[in-house]
Parts: sequence; structure tokens; C-alpha cells
Amino acid sequence: MRFTVKFTTAAGEVLLRDFDAETAEAVKRLVLAEGGFPLEVKRTEGLFQRRRQIKAESLILFNQELLALLKAGIPLLQALELLVGHGKDADLRAALDVVVERLKQGMAFSEALDQAGGFPSVYMSNVVAGERSGAMAEVIGRWLAFQKFSQQSRRRITEALIYPAFLVVVLVIALGVMFNVVLPKFADFYASGDTEMPAITQALLAVGNLFRSTLWLQGVLVVALAFVARWMVVTVQGRRALERGLLAVPRVGTLVRMYHSSVFCRTLGVLLAGGLPAVPALEVVQRTSPSERMKANLITVIETVRAGQSLHFSLDQARILDPLAVEMVRVGEQSSALPEMLDHVADFFDQEVEKATAAVTSLIGPALILFMGVIVLTLLLAVYVPLFNAGNVVR
Repeated sequence: MRFTVKFTTAAGEVLLRDFDAETAEAVKRLVLAEGGFPLEVKRTEGLFQRRRQIKAESLILFNQELLALLKAGIPLLQALELLVGHGKDADLRAALDVVVERLKQGMAFSEALDQAGGFPSVYMSNVVAGERSGAMAEVIGRWLAFQKFSQQSRRRITEALIYPAFLVVVLVIALGVMFNVVLPKFADFYASGDTEMPAITQALLAVGNLFRSTLWLQGVLVVALAFVARWMVVTVQGRRALERGLLAVPRVGTLVRMYHSSVFCRTLGVLLAGGLPAVPALEVVQRTSPSERMKANLITVIETVRAGQSLHFSLDQARILDPLAVEMVRVGEQSSALPEMLDHVADFFDQEVEKATAAVTSLIGPALILFMGVIVLTLLLAVYVPLFNAGNVVR
């Protein structure tokens, strides 16, 4: 669940920030552990309610314009004032109004984004890295490159699934017509004669009758599945259960682990290249990771690194990454080129996941066509075999 917390910092500032946790008490412990004091904790996300975030496409377009202005030598505040009111995203326009107002009050860009709300944690962490390193334009450029790759990968997967989804819809409609319209009429026709229906026809008619007599139960199951799916997406416990299930599936578990390793390496590499120290960068990765398993284990990794252990040793003990990623972290630490090594291994994992995804999606279409062919053949046999038998009886 997501909570919005109003808290004071050690410097006496009052800030607002979002946290993902199971309970409000867990949120308070997180704030206290970071040196703050919680003043107010509000739940902003329920089972069927999520706090609205700025769309990724709008944020990418905004940062492309911001990057162009910064490279032209325009100061940050003036660049943001030029961009206020632009774009079609009402949430982004409202957030920029708040950001500009806070900057005029002397607040840092990252703190202004935090108070405006709606910005992803990874983006705000990159802004922090840009502020600390004094290379805001370079950090935003790396973030844009990462987002461009992510958008392209997501678009390719979506396009590959359009045709299989269309086949599934057609199959469901065809089965609904056959079971509810065609087969009942044939059943009435055969009932008036002396021809005995084959077993396959009787079986399909029994299935059709079962579906029609249990419509209420099917509705209950659909609602229950909707609740379970939402629970797996929204709640921490649900995401953990879903991840455990995926990791237990052969091949699929390997791809999921490689994907999470890629996200970890890419995010950590961007933050380290932007000038953020290792421990704060790991804390950012821990908050923004899509893997609940990784979030839990990274807490131990952070404490181990803070105690003086090397990063690759801490990651190896936690066993949350692919072994190749741990080895590349070791090489990066020894060669003082950790951000570059993290980018390389992230590229490798992305290519492997993309190839596997493309192979799977390319097989879905033919598999569905074969399945539809078997279903259609079965239905034709169930309908026409009794007709042939009736013809033989007449002869």
C-alpha cells in the first residue's frame, strides 16, 4: 500500500513524501530510520484506488524540452518557467506550477518535485544525483536514454501481443455462439428423431448446458479473479505471491530474475554515474525496485555495505541477482568502472529478455491457430456426424 507522509527533517524542514509499506507503523519506522520525524501519515492507495502519477510519455516529452533548454545555457528556474502551461497532461502542468513556486522560495529542485508529487522515484533520484554532481543535463540525458529503451521494448511486446489477443477474442466469441445458439438447435432437431447422437456431440451439449446453468457462478469467479488480480498488483503481499509463483516456473523464473537484475544494474549505474554515493544509490534502488523480494533483501545489502563490505560480496551473500551481474559488479569495483560495467550487464540482460520475449510471442499466434483448428474440427464432428448417421438410417 502507498502512504503519503508529512514529516520534518533533521534540518527542520517540513516535507511530503510517498512510501510503499504494509502498514502505517511500518512507514513511521522508515521515516525515523532516515532521520526524520513523521507528523502525519495518510493512506493514498487502496485495493481499487491508486494515486495518480504523471504519465511516462508526458514526463519524457517534458524532459526532452528541459534538456534542450539546459544545453542552451538557460538556468533551471527560467527553463521551467518557459515550460509551465505547456503540454496536454493536466497533472504535469499542475505539478510544474508547484515546482516553480517552490523554486522561487529557495527550495532545491528535487525537494520541489517531492512536494509537487506524481513524479516517479527513479526520476527524482536522478535529479538528486544531478544536483549533487552539478551535471543536471548529463543525468537527464542518461535518464531519457534509459526511458527510450524501456518504451521501445514495451511497445514491441505490446505490438507482438495484439494479434494473439485478437485470436483469443475471436475464439471466445465463436465458442459462445456455438454453445449457446448452434448446438442447442441441433439438440432439439435430434431429439425429435430416432437417431442417437454420438458421444462427442453429447459431451459438447453437456458442456454447453453446464455453462448456461452456471452463469451466476461464472460471474462470481470473474469478480473473484478481478479482486485477486488487483490484490497481486496493488498490495505488497500480492506482489510477493505473484513473484514467488513466477520464479518457481522453469524458464520463466530465469527471465524474471534477469529482468529484475537488469533494472537493478541500469538504475544503480545511472545513479552512480550521476555522482550519487553507493549507499544512497542502493537506498534509491531499494525503494524503486519492481521486485518485492529484492526490496526486502536489499535492506541487508545496504547495511552490509555501510558496515564496510564490498558491494559484490554483499550482493553475492544476498543471492538476489543473476550470478553474471554479481561477477560484473566485482570486476567494476576492482577496475573503478562500476557504472560502465553495470550498463554493459544491463544491456546484455535486456537483449536476452527481449529475445526470449520475442520468441514466446512469435509462438503464441501459431499455437492459438492450431488450438482454434482443433476446436473447430471438434465442433464440426459434433454437428455433422449425427447428420451422416441419420442419412445412413434413411437409406
